[in-house]
Amino acid sequence: MNRIGISRWNWLLLACACLLAARSAALQGGQQEQTPPAHAHHHDVAAADPEAAPSGPTKVAIPDVVVMDQNNNKVHFYRDLIKGKTVAVNFIFTTCTTICPPLTANFARVQKTLLERGKTGVNFISVSVDPEGDTPAKMKSYAELFHAQPGWTFVTGTRSDLEQIWRAFSVTSSIKQDHPATVVIGNDSSHTWTYASGLTSAGKLVAAVESVLESKGAAAAAQNQIQGETQGSRPR
Repeated sequence: MNRIGISRWNWLLLACACLLAARSAALQGGQQEQTPPAHAHHHDVAAADPEAAPSGPTKVAIPDVVVMDQNNNKVHFYRDLIKGKTVAVNFIFTTCTTICPPLTANFARVQKTLLERGKTGVNFISVSVDPEGDTPAKMKSYAELFHAQPGWTFVTGTRSDLEQIWRAFSVTSSIKQDHPATVVIGNDSSHTWTYASGLTSAGKLVAAVESVLESKGAAAAAQNQIQGETQGSRPR
């Protein structure tokens, strides 16, 4: 074989080697993209950035389904727990070993801080995402584990009823381990609702709750002013 033939042969070998290397890299890249990340459960947008600020106000239509609290009492979710109140709502299940314990502990810190500041007008609500497993007795034990104070209700019930609550707060998942770390802070009277991550710091959640309390106060002051002006304009 002459020198030109050898050169062509070497070039063909080099080209084949490059093609094989490119194919191998592409396959490896595809496998890496298809590999699910570790601890993929409990995903949500806010959880990617736990320190993200709460979202702006939004509208929430609250169902008035009958649920069970941790004391085995039947309560209407909207009428008894939310109507006219300032609330903070999260979503947990008692057998969770990953995100729910820190979410609940964070709620406990928020409640303790607000109580220390004399702000007792906030109702805390923890809604189960495992209605088949979370009995009122289990919810009560879970509440005691985190030293929940009066004003904190742990809610369970039938799946059909709880699903209405989940949908109202955009907390939907076919697998309980995949539920988002959502905290919804709102006031029914002023129609102010804010979404945050339960993984954010307790200080930021406290600030979000206080902001909603202030909006409630402003709405009440405005309503009182309107009523005063109305009464003042009436003929005597």
